[in-house]
Amino acid sequence: MNGSRSAVEITGVVRDTSGTPVTGAHVLFTEGPQPLPDIAALTDAEGRFSLVAPTAGEYRLICRADPLLGPSGTAEATVRVEPSAQAAPQGRLSVELTLG
Repeated sequence: MNGSRSAVEITGVVRDTSGTPVTGAHVLFTEGPQPLPDIAALTDAEGRFSLVAPTAGEYRLICRADPLLGPSGTAEATVRVEPSAQAAPQGRLSVELTLG
């Protein structure tokens, strides 16, 4: 089995401090195990987003909310993509971000 070239989907939800989902927030990678293109996900009406990690390693995410669409603020998280997650069918990791 060779999962080393399989991407892993990182999904998540962005919420404000009261737990309400945040619409229209930008979520993007700021660091990864290799150079990454400037790709951002935009949260939907339920605060959900999805980004694809192309390889195993550690990824730093940042979220910036648009104050015109709701609460302002930022949130950060570090996600570790393990090689075993890449080999799994429908490889997927989940993260929750809370604006601060």
